[in-house]
Amino acid sequence: MASSERIKKTVTGIWFTDSVILTAANLLGAVANYLFQALMRRHLSWSEFGYLNATIGLIMFAGVPLTAASQTVTHHLALVRATGDEEKMKRLQAASLKFLRHLTWVLFAVSLVLLYPVADFLRFPRMSLAWVALLWIPINLWSTLGGAWCAGLSRFRLFAFLLILSGFVRLVAGAVIVKLYPWAEAGIYASMLAGLVLAFVVVVSPHHGTAARLRQTLFDRDLLIYGVAAFAVSFSTFVFLQGDQIIAQRHFPGVELGRYSGAGLLGRAIVWASLPVLIVYFTRRSGHDPAHQSPAHLLWAYLAMVGMGAVFLVLLKVPLLFLLLGTHDPGLADMTTQFALTMVPIGILQALGYHYLAARRVPECLVFGGCGLAYLLALAVFGRTPSLMLGWMGGAAVASILLLGLLVLVRRNAPSPRVEI
Repeated sequence: MASSERIKKTVTGIWFTDSVILTAANLLGAVANYLFQALMRRHLSWSEFGYLNATIGLIMFAGVPLTAASQTVTHHLALVRATGDEEKMKRLQAASLKFLRHLTWVLFAVSLVLLYPVADFLRFPRMSLAWVALLWIPINLWSTLGGAWCAGLSRFRLFAFLLILSGFVRLVAGAVIVKLYPWAEAGIYASMLAGLVLAFVVVVSPHHGTAARLRQTLFDRDLLIYGVAAFAVSFSTFVFLQGDQIIAQRHFPGVELGRYSGAGLLGRAIVWASLPVLIVYFTRRSGHDPAHQSPAHLLWAYLAMVGMGAVFLVLLKVPLLFLLLGTHDPGLADMTTQFALTMVPIGILQALGYHYLAARRVPECLVFGGCGLAYLLALAVFGRTPSLMLGWMGGAAVASILLLGLLVLVRRNAPSPRVEI
């Protein structure tokens, strides 16, 4: 009994250590990212600053299918790792990475086909910006894959180091390039170089999975079902957090887009700074052994960070706006307050999505995906000004939470058991 208690305490200590290390690294990376954004704002016009951030959002959206596939792999690697079967874990890792590498090129080809219609729909100011964004897509995809590799094998300290290094590379490269070429493309070139840091993990990691292993991995029924659930969650977590930035590119004129992007950077930082805790929670919950303590405390820690972040931003928005954007605009300060309040329900939705996926609650994941699609459509139709956009973001997020809560009550009272894989 005493030995069991010591094991539980050790495991709990490791969870907290991983969370603290990854969160600290994410905060340092975030500092570098916001220094990069401040640098871009000092050298770019409001319009170019808005185009840069809208393009970054679009690139992240292009990686959603890979994020879903990576979460599926992360989940199953965590399950296998929890059993202690190192040989099986290596086989699954090799086959999965080979599949994900293939997927990156498929997504790149799809992006190439959709480049012109998407650029036209989102009203890109020039096609050169769209072409540069296309070049970034494969690098961003491999960078996402590198992060998934680290998370799936619980290599959180390596992940933390690479996050910091990536932020440093982006900042230094951005400082050099934007002085030579003061356009939105300068920020994208710097982001490409930073993305190569995490992408390097994919290059040096084991990847010689055989065709038989690859087929076995792809055609596993449980894996396919979980992959669908992961896509629904990945799509919606992205849309809830950053979908408005893409829609803003279509509806807002250049200067207004830049101002909205600036306020959004501060607002979204509330969730971005807390996400590493969710990453650790997802991995630990995926490989959770009932004999060990549940990682639920990490979920509560994440929610507390989101709440404190919102309060912090509301109180310090004026000096933070000056540090980041170099402005004392009262209208921008009010917009930042709206963002801070909106990020609270959106942060809760992020936690729900990660929890449903880690717990393998497929019906909840699919409903979560439907909520994200409805949310995006509502913003596309009604979010034609910054105030309307933020109002619909908050209202739709709260409505999604209530709907998911109702689903939990209905399923809890239903006589049939819940569907899990």
